[in-house]
Amino acid sequence: MKKTFLALVAMMALSISTANAQLQWGLLAGTHLTKVNFSDDLEDDANANLKSKNMSGFYVGPKVNFTIPIAGLGADAAIVYSQKKLNVEAVGSSSKTFRSIEIPINLRYTFGLSSLAAVYVATGPQFGFNVGNRKWDFSSVDNGLESVKFKKQSMNTSWNIGAGVKLVGHLEVGLLYNIAISKFYKKAGSDDYDFKANSFQIQAAYLF
Repeated sequence: MKKTFLALVAMMALSISTANAQLQWGLLAGTHLTKVNFSDDLEDDANANLKSKNMSGFYVGPKVNFTIPIAGLGADAAIVYSQKKLNVEAVGSSSKTFRSIEIPINLRYTFGLSSLAAVYVATGPQFGFNVGNRKWDFSSVDNGLESVKFKKQSMNTSWNIGAGVKLVGHLEVGLLYNIAISKFYKKAGSDDYDFKANSFQIQAAYLF
C-alpha cells in the first residue's frame, strides 16, 4: 500500500512538471577556436614536425529548448551550419576550412538566481556531417618534402560540456568545450595516421 501511494505521488509530480514544461524556439550563433590534435603515430614521427595553433570559425542555426521549471531539468537541440578553419604547420604552413552541418543534443540543468536571470549547465553528444571538400594535402617531412594526403570523414562525433546564463527568459550566453570522439581526418589509404579537432566555443541564443 505504501509503495503504491509513493508511486502515485511520483506520477502526479511528473504530470504536474510535464504540464508546466516550457518549449522555446530560437536562433543560435557562436564562434569557436579549433586546434588539431594529432594521433600518437604522427606525434612520435620525428620527421613529421607537425604543429597546430588555434584557428577561429563560426556556426549559426535554429535551436529548441525544453525545460521543466519546477525540477530545473531539460534538454536542448540545434541544427547549425558550421565553418572551422584548421591549421597545420609542418615544412610549410597549411590551413583548411571545414564546412559541416552539426547537430548538438544536450541534457541540461537550470537553477534560477532571480526572475531575471538563471544559470545552466549542459552536456551531451554532437553529430557532424561534412558538406565541403574532404581532401587536405600538405608536406610533412623535412628532407624529402613528402606530400601527405588526408581525407576527412563523412561524419564525426563529439561531446559537449558547457555552462551559461539565461537572461529575462529569452537570451542565453554560454561557454562550451567540444571534445572530439571520432577521428576527424585520416591519411588516405592508411589507418596509421589521423587527427582530431577539439573546439572552445562562445555562443548566444535568442529564444521566443
